[in-house]
Amino acid sequence: MDLKKLKSLVEETAKGFEYELFLLRRKKLSVSTENGKLDRLTTAGDYGLGLRLLKDQRMGFAYASDLSPEGVKRLVSELAEITLHLPPDPANRLKETLEEATAPSPYDADGVSKPLEEKVELVTTFERSLTEADPRVVGTRETTFTETVYEVSFLNSYGVEFSYSGTSYFLVTGALAESPKGDRNIAWSYRGARYLSDLNLEKLKEELLFKLLETLDPEPFRTRSLPVVFFREAAAALLETFADLFLGSSAVKKKTPLLGKEGRKVASELITLVDDGTLDGGLATHPYDDEGTPQQRTVLIERGTFKGFLHSLYTAARSGAAPTGNGFRNSFSSPPEVSVSNFYLLPGEDSLEDLLRREGEVLLVTDLMGLHTADAVSGDFSFGASGVLYRGGKKVQAVRGVTVAGNFL
Repeated sequence: MDLKKLKSLVEETAKGFEYELFLLRRKKLSVSTENGKLDRLTTAGDYGLGLRLLKDQRMGFAYASDLSPEGVKRLVSELAEITLHLPPDPANRLKETLEEATAPSPYDADGVSKPLEEKVELVTTFERSLTEADPRVVGTRETTFTETVYEVSFLNSYGVEFSYSGTSYFLVTGALAESPKGDRNIAWSYRGARYLSDLNLEKLKEELLFKLLETLDPEPFRTRSLPVVFFREAAAALLETFADLFLGSSAVKKKTPLLGKEGRKVASELITLVDDGTLDGGLATHPYDDEGTPQQRTVLIERGTFKGFLHSLYTAARSGAAPTGNGFRNSFSSPPEVSVSNFYLLPGEDSLEDLLRREGEVLLVTDLMGLHTADAVSGDFSFGASGVLYRGGKKVQAVRGVTVAGNFL
């Protein structure tokens, strides 16, 4: 059923309500191999409607995958009844105007049209290349390639309407190594892209082999205070763990140490942290968020100074701020909540090699463990870690099973 028919059914069944329709169709292909052989091949899809109704400052949400006229009418009438009994909140609102979007939604027509056999061959060939790269690589763990194709359609009672399609590709892989001394190690890595041709598997292999082989044969490591450099995936995991500090929902709940610190120094001048929903090729780049606000580039920390929070329509209204285009849904079955999009640190002038060539010792952390133990309210953390100790740019020893502690800010 298209949006026009849905609109007619909603207006007929829930007279006097403001409404928002979010229609999602998604198809996923998954190819898994292990030790060079095809292990599992699946295709799955979901299709459904997320509906929000608003009346007298009361906001209700419901969803359905039964989009027959009878199913939609039942969904709307039941939600309308429930909404009238919910507590009012003056911050509840829908998007009232459609603004011009600056970002496209990348869609890889060429990648989608490639034969399934080519995608299976891509995975098996990559997995074989791992075991052929070094004699210390003695096996692989499951390698999974995922292709996701989706269509989003949006319409609300203010006439805000848009639709777009998108694609994404991921490859997750693991490998096992054994040193001549008998030490065994396992490492995992991943890559994601919006276009199949941008899935840089050579770089993925290079980084995985580095993590796997450079941390073989670890030696005892005494407790000390020293500079720490986080490898790409470890840094991304750290950012993800503490992303909630920058959300308007955390500010509304007073669960972030950044509350009230706009315009103040909270980090080194070397730090600029950005959330950019318009990033070219970004995994979270789309024209609009899931409430109808154009996605945008938001600077959260600029040269160490905190600039502000990310907002959905609701948290912006609660905070007296402007929405930043960060109201997102996990699926049609969940209401929009404030979340990050393409969330990253701007690169500095130094390369990884430059950082490791610093005077004295530097610990390069390749993997972090126990991220769930972080205190997302204070920013404190104490994680298990593996990595490599360097002195003057030269490897001193591998390190495994140590604890890295500090504060995110």
